[in-house]
Formats: sequence, structure tokens, C-alpha cells
Amino acid sequence: MKRENNPPLGKIFAMILGAFLILAFVVFNSYKKALITPNSDNSETINFQIEEGTSVDTILENLINSNLLGRNNRFFTKAYLRFSKLGDKIQAGSYQIPQNLSIKELINTLQNGKEQDIWVTIPEGLRKDEVAELIEKELNKYESTDFSKEEFLELTENPEFISTLNLPIETSNLEGFLFPDKYALSPNSTTESVMNRLIKNFLNKVPLEITYEDLIMASIVEREGNNAEDRPVIAGILLKRIKEGWLIQADATLLYLPKDWKHIITIQDKESDNPYNSYKRVGLPPTPICNPGIEAINATLSPKESPYYYYIHDNDGIVRYATTLEQHTQNVAKYLR
Repeated sequence: MKRENNPPLGKIFAMILGAFLILAFVVFNSYKKALITPNSDNSETINFQIEEGTSVDTILENLINSNLLGRNNRFFTKAYLRFSKLGDKIQAGSYQIPQNLSIKELINTLQNGKEQDIWVTIPEGLRKDEVAELIEKELNKYESTDFSKEEFLELTENPEFISTLNLPIETSNLEGFLFPDKYALSPNSTTESVMNRLIKNFLNKVPLEITYEDLIMASIVEREGNNAEDRPVIAGILLKRIKEGWLIQADATLLYLPKDWKHIITIQDKESDNPYNSYKRVGLPPTPICNPGIEAINATLSPKESPYYYYIHDNDGIVRYATTLEQHTQNVAKYLR
């Protein structure tokens, strides 16, 4: 009779242990990612009520039904509450909660039933006047705030105030430094305290090696690129054009002074004599044209090399690249007419 060659118990145990460790690693990484991932891209605010004595399970179910928490994140949220011992810190109250909070941000918000923070989401690519208007609109819903759009814009060009910020870049204009992000602002916020929050966030998240020229270019890349795939390529094209002494001819620069991103660019715009006209002036404009996000900044600092010198956006927003002027002209005829 043949004897079966069964694997030793030690080997079986090692295989089971290895599989368990791999599974634990995957779950832990998924947990960490879930805690900081926004629930959605929608920053619309939802009114959410928590009554006295409501259980954690009921609160989580109500959050899911209010589109403030994904059902697939219920397990991770409950685990976070247990590990962090925050389950009993959630307070009853009426909350105004944006739908784009992460689990951590959401639970932090639910601990402030009486003195709630005001969530303000600043999207990438806004000019400073748009940032000021957005913040004022959100904060002025609460009478206790002391925020002024006019004062905010004055601070962006106030040399004495700018000197207190310890910026690594010398500038006389804070356009480009108002970092796009979600901000939990106190109901007692002042204009200066809000400005300091935005600048502090910029200093914490933007690479230290960035130059003012990088920031200007990143602002153009922010407005010219539509996604993470296109921005490094566009950054590479624009930087190459500058290096070789070409006009960068970026339409977004023409839209800065009119303060209208939807403005239809005309021949007169391209012929106008102003420092932001990249169709007439070689090099970069004097300041950023918007406040870029970290994706556009990283694309500028790590541009992608390509054979391209030209690009257009077709009527569907798809970028069409070209190596030669002839190819570019063909793209214009094919995709824009």
C-alpha cells in the first residue's frame, strides 16, 4: 500500500497564517483609505438630526439614508468609533453636513452638537475673488461670523499682512496661495482667521521646493487640464514651449482679467496688450491666474515628457495633442468646426 505524502501540519499552519496576514493587511489598508476618502464629490449640505438617546447603529443607518455615509463604509465607521472610543462622544443636535466628508471628518463634526463648525469646500481653480465670494456666502448664513469679502481681497495684497505669513515664496499677491480644500470653520471666524487657515493649509500640503514660477504654471495647468491624466502632459508641453522661447498660448490666461471663465475668446482678446495675454507675451503671466490644487501642482513639478507642442480641447472636453503645427491645424479643423 502506498503511503500518501500529506504536507506536515507546520506547513499547513504557516500557509493559513500567511493567508490570514495577507487578508488582515488588505482589510487594514482598506480601513485606512476609507477613513480619509470623501463620501462623494457633492458638497451640497444636508440637514441631519440626532435626537437624545439615539443609538450609534441608528445614527449610522440614518447617515446612510441621508447620503452622508456609504453603506459599504458602515463597518469601517463602526470600527473607527470603537477603536477611537468616540461612540459616546457623538452629540445630539441639528447639523448642517456636506455630503463630501470623509468618515473622520463626519465623526468629528458629530461631536459638536452645540458649537458646530461651518464646512466650506473650496474647489480647485477659483480666482481669489471667487474664493472670497464662496466663503462669504457660506459664513454669512450664520450671524455670529465676522467675515468680509472686501477685507479678504484687501488682505491678499496687503504687504504687512503677507509678511506675517512666513511664506517660502516672495510675493505681493496671495492669488495662488488660497489652497483648495474642505475647511471646518468656526462660527466666530474672522476674515483674518479664515485667510490664515487657507495659507497654513497651503504651507502644510504644498512641496517646499515650489517656486513662484511653478505656482503660476500650476494655476494655468489647473485651468487647462481636465483630469489627472492630461495635466502632466499639458504641463510638459507648456514648460517645453517656455524653455524654447515660444508663446505658451494658453486660453485660460486670457480669461483672468475679464473674471469670467465662460467668456468666449475673441480675436480682440488674443490681440489685447496686457501682461496676462500669453498669445502676445513670451513667458508666464505676472501672477497665478487661479488657486491650483495639489494635483496640478504635482503635475507641474513632475511634468510628463512627450513629443507634443500643441493641444486643443474638443467640443466634448477631450484633449487632442499634436506634434507639428500642421497636425494642430488639422485637429482644429476636425474637432472644433
